[in-house]
Amino acid sequence: MKKFFLRMVVVALSVACPLGSTFAQSYPNKPIQIIVPVAAGGGTDLLARTLGQKVGELLGQSVVIENRLGAGGNIGVEAVTKAKPDGYTLLLSPGTIATNVAVYRKLPYDLLKDLQTVTLVGQTGSVLVVHPSVKANNLREFVDLAKASPGELNYGTAGMGSPQHLHAEFFNQLAGTKTNHIPYKGQSQAMTDLVGGQLAYMFSPVQNALPYIQQGRIRALAMAASQRNPNLPNVPSLAESGYKGVDLANWFAVYAPAGTPPAIVKKLNAAFVQVGNTPEMKAKFEKLGFEPFFTSSESGTDFMRSELVRWARVAAYAGIKAE
Repeated sequence: MKKFFLRMVVVALSVACPLGSTFAQSYPNKPIQIIVPVAAGGGTDLLARTLGQKVGELLGQSVVIENRLGAGGNIGVEAVTKAKPDGYTLLLSPGTIATNVAVYRKLPYDLLKDLQTVTLVGQTGSVLVVHPSVKANNLREFVDLAKASPGELNYGTAGMGSPQHLHAEFFNQLAGTKTNHIPYKGQSQAMTDLVGGQLAYMFSPVQNALPYIQQGRIRALAMAASQRNPNLPNVPSLAESGYKGVDLANWFAVYAPAGTPPAIVKKLNAAFVQVGNTPEMKAKFEKLGFEPFFTSSESGTDFMRSELVRWARVAAYAGIKAE
């Protein structure tokens, strides 16, 4: 995924230039709202607030963050699809915006028709972690154990159809293993039971698992990515473990309603790219556990299409449908 992002960063920087459009130059003349479809205080929310403040300063207007929850993030997404396409209502969402299309039977919007990608923002790594009682010290031993006892290893997720669910089933598909899914009502509940030994393993965002790994309460077997994570330099990637080309990072992006004038989309893109590539913002990203990748609007849309195809295949293979 990183190589894909790096190609898009070059494109983004090439378009992040002053625009001659009078229409774009008069924007914005009032506060901008960014809807975040998850609860306040989490990683996505902190990311939105950190970016929003600096983008607002650059554009000369305040940026207001509104957390609009419900239906796995779909309520917040729908609100933006129905907003006036004038650049004053934006969405900052994690990659669940793509996985939801794969697992929900019916959505009140068409992602590619009703939203315009402004830019991808970045990613946070996902790591395969096990309880210390699991008799596997590396990924190969874990796969051998799972194959020797099909359906016996339990893994936890934030819920049916969640990214963790899709990641685990995607890996089952690749490795030829079969394990047992235990859905929870949130990531933290699943992690609590993993630490307590009620679960054998799970795929978790690095920032959620890191404290428990450092305390020795869970063990990291592999980064679910094409490369190692700087916070876990001794944990090999899936690519190093024989699963090349697999990257299950959790990514984030900014969107505007479809029909937003191209000049405004370009001005927003330029603002996010400029802010995101400052040393100050990169340092803040690192503290939040995020790796920044800003792209052009067009490249962001292409990436979205590829994610929709990938997760639709995984959901169909595993028979995953959201509750």
